[in-house]
Order: sequence, then structure tokens, then C-alpha cells
Amino acid sequence: MIDTNEFKRKVKEWVKANPLGNEQELSDFCEDLIPPAQFASQKWLVDQTLHWYRYVVAQRDRLLTLEEEDMN
Repeated sequence: MIDTNEFKRKVKEWVKANPLGNEQELSDFCEDLIPPAQFASQKWLVDQTLHWYRYVVAQRDRLLTLEEEDMN
């Protein structure tokens, strides 16, 4: 069984280390964290992580837009 807390910790480290990373790179990273024998039953972790990542990127973009508007 995969340790979901360890999985989440590694994903957060990846996001911090790759601020310009994209969804495909994150997906590949997540898939590499899951043992092949468990992939079918743990695919939901990758899907959930990508949804979370889209939210994080949208919030980051929104914050940058607001900061740019404040500077003008």
C-alpha cells in the first residue's frame, strides 16, 4: 500500500522545486511514485493531485494578476 502522506509530501516538494512545471511533468512524476503493481488501484491519487495542481496554478495566476493591477 502506498503511503499517501509521503506521496503528498513528495508532490509538494516537486511543486516547490519546479515552479514552472506543467501538468504533464507532474503527472509523470506522480506516476513514477506509484509502484506498477498498485497503479490501477492508486490512479485516483494522480487524478486528485492534478485537480489540486490546476487549482494552485489558477490561484497563483490570479494573485499575479491582482498584483499587476495594483502596480498600475
